Amino acid sequence: MTTIDESMATEAYEVIVVGGGIAGCFAAATAASAGAEVVQLERKSADEGGFIACGDAIKSPTDPKKYPGPIDMDAIVSDEAVLADGNIDRIEWWDEELSVRKVLPYDTNSNVIDRYEFGQRLLDQAGDLGVTQHYDTVVNDVVQNGRVEGVEAIRDGEPVRYEGEVVIDTAGAQSIMQDLVEYDALDAPGGVTFEKPHYTHFGSAYREIIETEKPVEYANAIVGKPLEEMGYIWYFPRTDRVINVGLGFQMNKEPIALADRLKRDLASRPEFDRAVIDEKFGKKNKLGAALALRRPLDSMVAPGYLAAGCGAGTTHPITGKGIRGAALSGYSAGRTAAEAVADGDVSESGLWNHNYYLYVEHGEGTKLAARDPFNVAAGSIGIPILRAMTAVLPEEELREIVGTETKLDDLSAKLSIGLGVLKNVVSHYRSGTFEHLDVSMGELYEALSGFRTTRTYVDTYEDHYWAYPESREDYADWLAERNRIDEEFYDALDLDSSERKYS
Repeated sequence: MTTIDESMATEAYEVIVVGGGIAGCFAAATAASAGAEVVQLERKSADEGGFIACGDAIKSPTDPKKYPGPIDMDAIVSDEAVLADGNIDRIEWWDEELSVRKVLPYDTNSNVIDRYEFGQRLLDQAGDLGVTQHYDTVVNDVVQNGRVEGVEAIRDGEPVRYEGEVVIDTAGAQSIMQDLVEYDALDAPGGVTFEKPHYTHFGSAYREIIETEKPVEYANAIVGKPLEEMGYIWYFPRTDRVINVGLGFQMNKEPIALADRLKRDLASRPEFDRAVIDEKFGKKNKLGAALALRRPLDSMVAPGYLAAGCGAGTTHPITGKGIRGAALSGYSAGRTAAEAVADGDVSESGLWNHNYYLYVEHGEGTKLAARDPFNVAAGSIGIPILRAMTAVLPEEELREIVGTETKLDDLSAKLSIGLGVLKNVVSHYRSGTFEHLDVSMGELYEALSGFRTTRTYVDTYEDHYWAYPESREDYADWLAERNRIDEEFYDALDLDSSERKYS
């Protein structure tokens, strides 16, 4: 039970949203539109809200299935300052040392947006929909007594306690909220189901906004390049001369000096000669951040508490893309919170539909969870072998890995992939790729065999997550079976204990 300072100023709301990012705005706007009294707490000032480190890529922003709820995405993307102009029509993977260039066309165009302008429009809309917004507010403690009952914060230099029926945590990867809540002290029969993630399930990223002297030749492509650790360098063009350049790697690997490593890469590319870093708020527009590189949390709820966005693991476990997952999980959290308040039940059972919506009712959580085996398998392979595998895998297979749609269910597609691998192996063998990487054919064959095994478990996990329990009462059985699948998968890949991601 939290000790309460009676002298502290207190404000009461039905729903407290911690965070002013995408998940926070979708959560706050949705709960307010459903009739709840909502306050949204953001540590930045009103002018700087929405200014975060992000790759800025967003696909199908006006699709209501991908961005549901009261936020008017049509109005946001029609604002020219947001830069949602459909400038991206493909993904490219470059391994320049190996002369590899993979091209994965999009079925419909994507966008590299101005994330700050996008975030400002989201905050504006949440406020217009009735959300009380407090900026310059830093949460530093949680109020709990059987359930999470609120938070304590410093607002404009003064302490204030916020009391509420439900707290929605959208404070990002490695959220401070998840360290502050004492989950074991919450009142949940059989124990709280909320899964607190481990730091190794996250990645570290850094980006700069660069303006070049001349247009780049890949202005309509999202470009990725390999790193010496599990991660990648990116060039994401906002326009043909303004490029979001960055890199990220998984935190269970050796640390990388991100800014220095990016500087070395940019120095190797002629288009960045004499390029300048844009400025924002009187400073160089460069930022770092953490992001989730794991499957969504097994359970994102606890009594009086919901997690959404990156802190709930709703990013793609391979690419780290997370705008859509943040919006969907924020919408789900806001809708669930408002319903639970109206029903007078903010227990785990009362909040359970947040989990069920993401895994079954909508299904985005299931699609993300089914891609995590690729992350597990890749993390157990040396980078030279991983680069060799990427070189020989056909574009169709890579598209499935970095996306969330299964496209290889029929036999003819699988045979085509197999023939493509064989053709590429022969080509790269003749060009000396494997010798250059010091990768033997035996090592490559073993890695490809492990990849085929992983591909079967992608389907196994997907089937299991589609069967996520509709009620909390069936969760323990579902979790036990999922853990059994984990162990079976680890054994199939012959992973030692240090490589078993969730053990």
